[in-house]
Amino acid sequence: MLEDDRDEQQPQQEQPLTWQQALANDPEYYMNTKKGQEELAQMIRKESERLLEEIGKSVKHTKDIVWLSKWCLSCKFYNADHGTRAMCNRWNARIVKPFYGRPIWEKMEVRGKEEKELVVADIDWDRKWREISDKLVEWAVEKVNGGYPYFCYTNE
Repeated sequence: MLEDDRDEQQPQQEQPLTWQQALANDPEYYMNTKKGQEELAQMIRKESERLLEEIGKSVKHTKDIVWLSKWCLSCKFYNADHGTRAMCNRWNARIVKPFYGRPIWEKMEVRGKEEKELVVADIDWDRKWREISDKLVEWAVEKVNGGYPYFCYTNE
């Protein structure tokens, strides 16, 4: 199908609700013509922007977490002055040993369902999984990032 034929066959109609519907309605046009591919890309871009904006409004902001590497302890950005909490001043992130981070569950009502669902309300970064030994945690610290320093490592 040529692009000109498509313009003649479908005079100005309302745009389909979603890019998925547009693609399903006319896959030949959207996959095999340059104009169709550009329109599809634009529709997908708009939908992505809309979703990102929607997520940004509803997401509870959390602190960034970096897994502790054996190299962190000698990095100039490492800061252990927060009591039991270590921080990376480069990324303003909390440094946590591997296997730490126990979910805190909460029962929440779900619309349309009579029973409540368990959801993760928060994460306790000071507690590790019960079944993980300290020896395994220390082994994992040695292996974080393949045993190499993170790209941001600086010991000066």
